[in-house]
Amino acid sequence: MDDEMELGMGIHGETGVQKLKLLPVRQTIDLAFDQLFVGPRTLDLSPDTSVLLFVNNLGGCSNLELGVIVKDAIENLEQRKLHVKRVICGEMMTSFNMKGFSLSVLKLATDMSSTILNLLDAPTDAFAWPKMISPVQSSNSIQAVSDSLEFSEQFTSQIVISESPLSLDSSHSELVNQALQAIVKRLHSETDELNRLDAVSGDGDTGTAFLRAAEAIARDLANKKLVLYRPSSLFRRLGLIAESRMGGTSGAICGLFFAATAKQLSLSKCSGKVIDSLCDAFEAGIQSVESYARVQPGDKSLLDALIPAIDFVKSKRTQQNFRAHDWKDLAIVTQQAAQETRNFVAKVGRAAFAKRVENMVPDPGAIAVSIIIQAICDTFAKAASK
Repeated sequence: MDDEMELGMGIHGETGVQKLKLLPVRQTIDLAFDQLFVGPRTLDLSPDTSVLLFVNNLGGCSNLELGVIVKDAIENLEQRKLHVKRVICGEMMTSFNMKGFSLSVLKLATDMSSTILNLLDAPTDAFAWPKMISPVQSSNSIQAVSDSLEFSEQFTSQIVISESPLSLDSSHSELVNQALQAIVKRLHSETDELNRLDAVSGDGDTGTAFLRAAEAIARDLANKKLVLYRPSSLFRRLGLIAESRMGGTSGAICGLFFAATAKQLSLSKCSGKVIDSLCDAFEAGIQSVESYARVQPGDKSLLDALIPAIDFVKSKRTQQNFRAHDWKDLAIVTQQAAQETRNFVAKVGRAAFAKRVENMVPDPGAIAVSIIIQAICDTFAKAASK
């Protein structure tokens, strides 16, 4: 009947709890939540419990109607002294045209609650998965979810089996600090130029992507979050920064490279030369990028500058130490390799889908790598010449 509704009816038409006359949305929602919260076999929710609300459109509700349902459901839960941390609203389980909705409540009262929220907040390409909603409520009702970078740091620290005993002495740790400071400064000054290069056939944001990473590194240096004397920890943190801050193809490639480098370093022993461990780790990083990102040398990416730089370092691994002229030569090799990408055809990133232009420009990611390595080389060459 047109003036009748059924509470608890199944998506296949299964008989519900009761049939009753149509009621306003607020009253209908109150009845539905009573089924969830009142009685011996219901969800045990004490006052001030945090919850996640799931509102499912059974197929026949308009967006306007669904918005009213969500609003009233949130207010109802708040009146019950429950704190709605997140709302998921959409067509997740439907019939063809059922005029109705279903409500589900997830209790967030365990040690895994923050992890659950972060995972649900994570971006996804799943076609039908709706965007999470964070209701605006009283200040003590919603707690801020931890920053994605810090969450990643906490999460990965739990699964790292062991840290490598490989470490640097205080003088080399200070050089790493100075090199990172130089990288931050150079990336700040070259942001516009990198964006200009990328704008020729890309999204015009390569400089901004590396700037975001530089700013994160600067904050970590200021807050002493980077373990400068432990290469495995340092590269793991740099990988997390690339993944969570940079975005785009560059962020993905850098994230993969640093993560694999850190993993290989974690397996290194304290015996032997540091350069041997670094060469093996860098090689593992390149292999990871080639395997997972499907990026190959010559595809016009930052790998086209990074690989020649690593090859140069590997060619010097028999030396006791890098001399000043070695650092200068490394910078030259990397810069030349980056400039040579102007003759390559882009096969990755946004540029791979853009029309090829007459005046070819070097790959901005490769140029960014040359800028970074130039800053490193300048720092270490200066120290080596003393």
